[in-house]
Amino acid sequence: MGKTPQEVKSHVSKYFPWCPFCCFEDLEVDVEPERRLNYILCSNCGAKWEMNIQEKIKSVKLVSTGILWKGRELLEKEMEPKFWQNKAWLCILTRKTPEKAG
Repeated sequence: MGKTPQEVKSHVSKYFPWCPFCCFEDLEVDVEPERRLNYILCSNCGAKWEMNIQEKIKSVKLVSTGILWKGRELLEKEMEPKFWQNKAWLCILTRKTPEKAG
């Protein structure tokens, strides 16, 4: 990967400023330098993504939908990070406050 976990988290936050499904802003980014795959988790709705990181984020795959089942049509599909960034912005533009899951 070549970057520290903090540098990776900062890079990830550009593409995942908030959850693309519930608009929650406090996403957990689980990165370890020796792992090829790292994770993003929304602690509000429970959605989980798997990231393939080399020098930058190569692809992001939704591996688990949240309790609201939003995005189930995207499960296991590898997408470019820009796709998720656009989806996150669309979430914010169409909703003023995050949905409370549960």
